[in-house]
Amino acid sequence: MPMIELGSIAKIRSGVTLRGRDAKRSDPAGSCRMIRIADLSDDGELTAAEFHRFEPAESIRPDHFLKPGDVLFPNRGTRNTALAFTLPDTNLIVGAQFFVIQPDPARLDPAYLSWCLRSEPAARYFHTCRRGTLVQTLQKSSLRHFLLPLPPLPTQHRIVEIDRLALHERKLSEALQRKQRLLLQTSLHRFADQHSA
Repeated sequence: MPMIELGSIAKIRSGVTLRGRDAKRSDPAGSCRMIRIADLSDDGELTAAEFHRFEPAESIRPDHFLKPGDVLFPNRGTRNTALAFTLPDTNLIVGAQFFVIQPDPARLDPAYLSWCLRSEPAARYFHTCRRGTLVQTLQKSSLRHFLLPLPPLPTQHRIVEIDRLALHERKLSEALQRKQRLLLQTSLHRFADQHSA
């Protein structure tokens, strides 16, 4: 399987830099919304029901608003997660804590890229690239040089679907375990009540 540098099949840019102390101050009537790192799960899913809404102090370039097919990858901290953005929403951005990757759709499925970026080999690679003591950061060049396998698109789609099913299975298993624990605790409390003096 040929390995290829991400920078040769995708455009990479930084998220929006918002200047000023109050640049991201919450505003329920604000015209923009922002996805933050905390809004992403380790599995590459959005966990927030509502995104941070604010009114930017300066205009934001139209090409900085997220579009379906963009892949979001945090460049701060040590979490290794990525999200293939699929929402049709407009006026949604990410801050400078993210890289926004736009893969060549003729060669690279965004969901497959997101899966690659969350993989164990990627975690090992990015661990060696991050710099900083208090807050670890990743340079754009490190992301550009990331090597990933590039099978044909139909194979990429199959890998994504298998991963999706495996994640669904894991969630069902975890939900079952929670219900089993709850049932056991309920039964033990009932047993304790029945045998109380």
